[in-house]
Amino acid sequence: MLPTQASGRRPLIGFYALYFGTTGIVLPFLPAYLKSLTLSVSQVGLLLSLGPLLALGAPHFWGHLADRFGRPNRVLSFICAGACVGFLPLFFVDRFPTLVATLAAYAFFASSITPLIDSLALQHIAQNGGSYSHLRLFGSLGFVLSATLFGLTVDSVGRTTLLAAFALLTALTLWSFTLRDSRSLPARRPVHPLAGLQLLADRELRWLLAACALHWIACAPYHGTFSIFVGSLGLPPSVVGIAMGLGVAAEVVVLLLYPRLADRISPRDLLVLAFTASTLRWAGLSLATSRGVIVGLSLLHGLSFGAFYVASIAIVVRRVPPHLRASGQGLFAAITFGIGGLVGYSSAGAGYDWLGGHRLFAVAAVLDLAAAALILRITPQEPRLPA
Repeated sequence: MLPTQASGRRPLIGFYALYFGTTGIVLPFLPAYLKSLTLSVSQVGLLLSLGPLLALGAPHFWGHLADRFGRPNRVLSFICAGACVGFLPLFFVDRFPTLVATLAAYAFFASSITPLIDSLALQHIAQNGGSYSHLRLFGSLGFVLSATLFGLTVDSVGRTTLLAAFALLTALTLWSFTLRDSRSLPARRPVHPLAGLQLLADRELRWLLAACALHWIACAPYHGTFSIFVGSLGLPPSVVGIAMGLGVAAEVVVLLLYPRLADRISPRDLLVLAFTASTLRWAGLSLATSRGVIVGLSLLHGLSFGAFYVASIAIVVRRVPPHLRASGQGLFAAITFGIGGLVGYSSAGAGYDWLGGHRLFAVAAVLDLAAAALILRITPQEPRLPA
């Protein structure tokens, strides 16, 4: 690897590790912290749905700015700083209305971090070669490290959750300034403000986005209520940390193997496999009561997120022009994590109160089976895509 290529990779690797390290605290443990503030599970679900709600528009806004000015790295630094400032009031508020305002401010920035760092990673690969999955796996390593260590070192979920997440957000903001400036790229084409939405004219992209949104709805009971579900079974927080950590370790294995698999399986077929495995995972959780079964099922996370994500990005790369890369990633985030997350999180909280954890996971299994059926509408004969 050339020195310039290595120096360009290091900032991306560090950013992925820090950002998903933060996610390893927020995603599994923040729901339980919010529940500890005497909120109902339905209220927790509504609070968690604020991120997807803001993701409906925020990625379009920030992605357009990044494409318009050709400075995605500086836009990303601003977003990280905004997320850090938006998170800070959580230390001082505990009522539902003020929590809504605080998490909405945080989500306006945080919901756009993933599409922008992915656009920078894809830009780096387009210029220097390499593998997207091998860059992204460092995010998975950051997640597994933070989720596992945090779960093993705390006896209960409290303000320590906020302290750990805020410390990582601060480090992320500082690290973001090491990302390479994109001004050395050729002049950008003029970008229409609605360019991202115009991409929806592509039929196969529409099928992909619909299936991915449905899959993310099916994942919401896991993302939004898993720590609550584990606690309701009388199991300790370490089960959450170990399950999350082991699941992301499986994700790392998938990301490592993907470049080799890309010659043998199309992104469409890999998505069908990912959604089918997710169906089995949620069906298993709908019956699980022991820590061994819960932890064992987490191994399927390698397919239900790792394979799902890299295969989806591969199809988006194929369908979106390079000069609209940030807008395309923003569209993917808005529909998958925005619409899918909004419907999923808001219904998961109410569904947990109404059905209980086991029946809610049974519903998730049916939804992922439907997502697999939608993906079959995409043309199967696809050439090898960037891994």
